[in-house]
Order: sequence, then C-alpha cells, then structure tokens
Amino acid sequence: MPRPAGARNHDFEEKRMALLNVLTDFALSADLRRPSLRQFAMAAHQSEPTLRHYFHDRQGLVVDILENIGLRATPLWAMVATPSTSPAAAFEEYFRISEAGMKLGGFTRAHAFGLIEGLADEVAGKAYLEKVLEPALRAVSDKLRGTPGGPATEAGLRAASLAALSPMLVMSLHQELLGGADCTPIDVGATMASLQGWLSKGLCA
Repeated sequence: MPRPAGARNHDFEEKRMALLNVLTDFALSADLRRPSLRQFAMAAHQSEPTLRHYFHDRQGLVVDILENIGLRATPLWAMVATPSTSPAAAFEEYFRISEAGMKLGGFTRAHAFGLIEGLADEVAGKAYLEKVLEPALRAVSDKLRGTPGGPATEAGLRAASLAALSPMLVMSLHQELLGGADCTPIDVGATMASLQGWLSKGLCA
C-alpha cells in the first residue's frame, strides 16, 4: 500500500539528524556568506526538494542548525558553569576554555554564523539569541553565582557575564575571521591576563 501523501518515513528523524549534522559542519566551515538553499543542498549532496522535505525551507534549516550548534556546545557550557574558588580563578578558567575554543575555531565560527544569519533574519536572530548567545552568557553567570565572592545580584551576574564574553568574542572575530592575526596581531595571552586581573579586582573591590 502506498504511503499517504505527507506521511513520514519511519527513519525520518534519523535521516534528518544525519543531514543536519552534515549541514551544521558546512555552516561552520563555509565562506562567511549566507549560503542559499541550493548551496546547502550541494554541500550535503542532496536536492533542494529533499532539504525542503526535512527542514521546510531555508529559514527552517538555519534555525535547526543554530539549535544543533547549541546542542553541540552544551558540554562546553556545562564545563564553563562549574563554580570556582574565587572570581580570579573563575575568570582564569573561563578565558582558558574560551582560548581553546578560539584555537579550535568552533567558538568563532558558531557566533559568526549566528550573527550573519541573525542580523539578516529576525527569526534566525531569535534562534541565535536563545540557542547560542544566551546559553553562553548564562554559563558564565552560573559559574560566578556559585563562586565565593561573585556578584550578589542577578544584574551584577549579567554585567559580569557580558564583560567576560564580549572581549573574547570581539578578539576571536578580529584575529580569526577578519584577518587581524596577520595584519594587526593581538597578544591573546597577555590580553586575557589583563582582562582576568581587571575583572576579578572589580568584583573584589
């Protein structure tokens, strides 16, 4: 008996997830442009109708990629969120983990993809905010919340998380994706040491 129109194969989710992982890898390694649905299809060696079958349209695919990036980053955020013994130790641990993310490329590319897509499309922007940017900020807040000497208010935790993540994001974009490593290199280690000192002293003041 033929399958009713619109019915899904029994392995729909398995195939969809396999495709999504391939397309997420492509999004994190492709040129810093907004790939068309056709380009996504070519990267996955599939047809555009196949991608529409699994993701509805390009916007749906981008939102799913951002959600998948968030799922992949969950172990890293859990590591970041682990409380430390002091604010100085908390920032040292955070910057060390972030530097590793910069070197591996995932940190920089994930945010770049989210920013490029999110600034061009309100729905994608909300997905980037909810699935990638806010969890990254929340991990820092959770770390400091459980650290002796950390901010005592939610507003303070929010400010500290923004103060920690923002320079790392700008520095990684500057060095890795905008060519700064070649034309205007930053001493990442020295910069992070300064940031760590300033932020920890600020909390202890």
